[in-house]
Amino acid sequence: MDLEDYISAERLKVYIDVLKLKPDEALGAYNWNKALTSAMQPLMHCLEVTLRNAIDHAVRHNPPPGAAGLWRTDANWIFDLPRYMGDKAYIRQGKRYQMDRQGNILHRQGKPVYAKTAWEEDCVRKVSKRIKDAGKALTNERVISGLDFGFWTNFLAPEYDEPRQRTLLWPHLTADVFSGAPVGTPRYVIERKFGGIRELRNRLAHHEAIWKFQYADPTTGKPDYSRPVYGLNPSLHLLQRAYDDMLEALMWLSRDRYAAFLTEGHHLRFKTLCTLEGLNCFTGREHIQEALNVRHSREMKLLLRSLRQRRTIKLTDKGQTVAIIGPDFIRT
Repeated sequence: MDLEDYISAERLKVYIDVLKLKPDEALGAYNWNKALTSAMQPLMHCLEVTLRNAIDHAVRHNPPPGAAGLWRTDANWIFDLPRYMGDKAYIRQGKRYQMDRQGNILHRQGKPVYAKTAWEEDCVRKVSKRIKDAGKALTNERVISGLDFGFWTNFLAPEYDEPRQRTLLWPHLTADVFSGAPVGTPRYVIERKFGGIRELRNRLAHHEAIWKFQYADPTTGKPDYSRPVYGLNPSLHLLQRAYDDMLEALMWLSRDRYAAFLTEGHHLRFKTLCTLEGLNCFTGREHIQEALNVRHSREMKLLLRSLRQRRTIKLTDKGQTVAIIGPDFIRT
């Protein structure tokens, strides 16, 4: 089978129609997109882990005062808050429990049988089943780490905002979870920011062209998928802005995590690839301006030979390490 049998023509055509590249550049641009999405994963991973840990820590160490008697706020809160949301949604409607013919609540193993459950309950139940099916002990830590980004961003919805009795998460925990956000940042602003990041994460997970954006529908404010943004420069600009928005979200959660992420240089590969020169590394290497002739350099020849042998090399200057280069480099 040819390569085109594995990559549909439609998937490659978007690089020609939207980015306005030449047909012979489409496959290289497709590979560039894979490198670009890979470079975004460290920040997405850091953001997801920091969000769930921040919520978990805040609930256990500064529980909403109104939650007492309604849902547990100890280490097992992840099981009980979804249960409370299901009760809150369906008991008043009379839809929560399964009934027998006499109108009595059915029980199984001493517990009431639910007729209706909240989405959050279903998520926790599925993760719990997956853990037990794998032969592992069911713990709150395993459930928390097994719940996806969509679950955690759902906690930012207005259903979890209860300012009067402070029975739920917000606004009581806003300053704890988002300690780096500007003072007074309202929940809906945080929800909107993380909602956009969730959409970007879903695109990453489905291997879409991550640089592709749409103009917003003037009525709903949501992306209008019939109106894509055309051109390379606008697409790169929007993707860079989306990445910077993720960095800001990380800073809102933890200024320490944000500073450590930048100090380790985890953002640099994305910043390098999300440029015209980054694209040229895959589609038009003759357009890269800076060049170094290694023909007469013994050290450079040794470096290239080592890299081709998939070895990792430490570069030093006067005994000081200046860089570590591994097999992951762009080949000709």
